[in-house]
Amino acid sequence: MKRYLIMLLAALAVSVPAVAHCEEWPSRPVRVIVPFGAGGSGDTLARMLTDGLSSAFGHQFIVENRAGAGGSIGAQTIATAPADGYVIGVTNLSILSLVPVINKAPYDPLKSFSHIAYMAGAPVVLSANAKTGVDNLDRFKRYVEEHKAFTFASSGVGSDGHMMGEAIGAALKMTVEHVPYKSAPQALMDIVSGHVPFSTFTLSSSAQFLRDKMLTAVAVTSAERLPDFPDLPTFRELGYPELEGTTWFSLSGPAGMPPAIVEKLNKEINRIVSLPEVQAKLRRDGFQAKPMSAAEFTTLVTRENERWRQVIERAGLVGKGG
Repeated sequence: MKRYLIMLLAALAVSVPAVAHCEEWPSRPVRVIVPFGAGGSGDTLARMLTDGLSSAFGHQFIVENRAGAGGSIGAQTIATAPADGYVIGVTNLSILSLVPVINKAPYDPLKSFSHIAYMAGAPVVLSANAKTGVDNLDRFKRYVEEHKAFTFASSGVGSDGHMMGEAIGAALKMTVEHVPYKSAPQALMDIVSGHVPFSTFTLSSSAQFLRDKMLTAVAVTSAERLPDFPDLPTFRELGYPELEGTTWFSLSGPAGMPPAIVEKLNKEINRIVSLPEVQAKLRRDGFQAKPMSAAEFTTLVTRENERWRQVIERAGLVGKGG
């Protein structure tokens, strides 16, 4: 019996570290679902951050693109995954605050997810075709008054650009005429060609067109002027604080993820986006990082949902998605 007890205690001494090791996270690769196609802003951000996460945790964070249905397909993949931290994914303003209202998405933006971290956001720029002669807000207002409507292009009905255009029209008390396209590049080329006078795309999409003088910037939705565009005024300073906002991207997992894993990921994401070299890349692509806790980000989602629901309802788009 004594010999048996000694053997049992020895076995337990070996097994306890093994069990503890199995409980460590991550102990194997982590899938990162990106609900958008390769090469877009969300995909670019995901790949930038997963490189850092892979190095930090010693296991691969593997990007898996699941595009379609305005991001709903990928979002549903995230929401229905096991809540063990091995399937997480990119979410954004559209997935969490627009699609659920417009398309009646098969997930709840708060109850279906563990919101982990805010990654970065890009402000929206109201831009004009250079031939319009519009290069400031007063000329924009006169142009719209003369043409009876604020006609602008976006990448589709219910997109973030569409909603920001609706918000601009409401704030400036303008009749809105929205021209939807299948993609941002297609829309931008038509604006440059003069088929549509205005656009409401993110700075990350519009920056090169602005630098090449193919588009003229009127105002931006950032809280402050941007270092790379110091002459571009904000809507806030022009008297429209309600038009402050960004098209943001975030990291989320299925509801019920262990708080310790959420905290680990949140801390690491905040560290990565604060690195000087990452800050430089984000700024070059028109993004602004804003480190915040998981709780702070969840509060942001709640606030954004209410804000954009009002815009969607005012535009008569509730339940009008595909």
